[in-house]
Amino acid sequence: MNPFAWLRPPDHSPVPPDPRDVRIVDLLQADPSGAHVALIGIPFDTTVIGRRGAREAPGAIRRALLRMTAFDLESGVDLAGILRLADFGDIAVVHTDVHETHRRIAAVVAEAVRRGLRPLVLGGDHGLSYATIRGVREGLGGKLIGVIQFDAHHDLREPLEGEITSGTPFRRLLEEGILQGRHLVQIGLLGGRNSRAYYEFARQHSLHIVPAARVHQADPRSIVQEAFEHTTSGTAGFWISFDMDVFDSAYAPGVSAPSPGGLTAFQGLTMVRQLAAHPACLGMDLMETAPPLDPDGRTVALAAAVAYRFLVGQGQLRQQH
Repeated sequence: MNPFAWLRPPDHSPVPPDPRDVRIVDLLQADPSGAHVALIGIPFDTTVIGRRGAREAPGAIRRALLRMTAFDLESGVDLAGILRLADFGDIAVVHTDVHETHRRIAAVVAEAVRRGLRPLVLGGDHGLSYATIRGVREGLGGKLIGVIQFDAHHDLREPLEGEITSGTPFRRLLEEGILQGRHLVQIGLLGGRNSRAYYEFARQHSLHIVPAARVHQADPRSIVQEAFEHTTSGTAGFWISFDMDVFDSAYAPGVSAPSPGGLTAFQGLTMVRQLAAHPACLGMDLMETAPPLDPDGRTVALAAAVAYRFLVGQGQLRQQH
């Protein structure tokens, strides 16, 4: 069976036209062949530990993203004519079957990678990153990859009684050998959000840990350089896994687990653009935005900005080459 059979048509809500604007929606092409980035939604939050609502994020983020202009004033990058974007729509998930949903996700992501696309995956709860990362490795024929995880939490929980949750994806990836600890960088971790046992587990597996406090005290670009050192040596490239709860709750209240003391919007957006502009970047998943918990829309708007900075970084890379 063709894995793309599990995809559903995307919802492209009308955008009021301005003849002077070129927007992200204008970069979409019906034929994915020749595209650079594949937009893929996963409306699934069955495994979330905390508050639900992330299954509604793909549509909300997509609508906000497509309204943004193709010209990024800050970097001077104009995506029009540089970046080709294909929207694959949403994967048909099975809300009562985590394993089947993960299998479908891995198959779709793997096929996109085989076709030379850089997936931009909109979740969904962070448990889905197990499937996206597994799919990237499968799409690369099993080659080792690095992962740069933005998160207030380790997500290294032990699956108690076999339960798969949004807190277990990176432990599963490590224990199954899909990911090597020395190739995993965790940025934005917070005190009071993580157990000592999982911190020790991370150290035992040689993860590179960058607490939020270190990011606040440093130039974000230096943190990114550290991440490159751990994720590009001996790998086929690196994947970005971005949990929106890495942001301070003032910027992103509409998440499962709001995080006082987290990253600022500037820090997160700066790092994503720099990461996406690296030739070893394989793609990104963007998880844990929960529109029902976001009454004023600020979390959705910030998630769309994260996705946008990923596209800008990809455009910057193509502009340079």
